[in-house]
Amino acid sequence: MGARGQGFKYSGAPMAADPAWRVVVALGPSRLAAAWIALVALATAAAALLADLPGQAGLALVAAVAVAAVRSMRREALRRGPGAVRRLAVGLDGAVAVDFVDGRAASGTLAPGAFVAPRLVVVRWRPAGARLSRTLAVPADAAEAGAHRRLRILLRWR
Repeated sequence: MGARGQGFKYSGAPMAADPAWRVVVALGPSRLAAAWIALVALATAAAALLADLPGQAGLALVAAVAVAAVRSMRREALRRGPGAVRRLAVGLDGAVAVDFVDGRAASGTLAPGAFVAPRLVVVRWRPAGARLSRTLAVPADAAEAGAHRRLRILLRWR
C-alpha cells in the first residue's frame, strides 16, 4: 500500500502538503567528491599517455581531461562556479527545487533512476520545460547527516 495518494488518517490532508514530508539539503564542499574526481582524472590521463596515440593527440587528450577535472572539481567538490548547486529540496510528491550558487533557482520533478547508497545519492530530476533530465550528486560529506539520511529514505521508498 503506497503512501503516494493517501492522506493523514484523521485530517484527510494529503501527506505531500505537510512540510515534514519535504527534504531540504544544504550542500557544501566535499572531500569525497574531490578525491574521486582527482582519482578518475589521474587514471584517465595515465591511460591516455600509455595509449598508442599518434603525434600530440595524447597530450591534447590529457589537457582536455585536466580542464574537465578542474571544472568538475569547482562545480561538484568546491560548490563554486557556474552550475554549482547550494541547496536542494525534494518533496514526497516528486517536486524538486534547486538553488544555484549564482542566485538562480530552478524547479522541476524527480525523474526515474535515482541512485541511493550510504555515501552517495544521485538525484535525477527534470527541470520544468526541459527536454532532458539532470543529475545531481550528493556525497555524504557535502550535507548534514540527518538531511542526507532523509533524502536517501525519500528516494529509496518513493
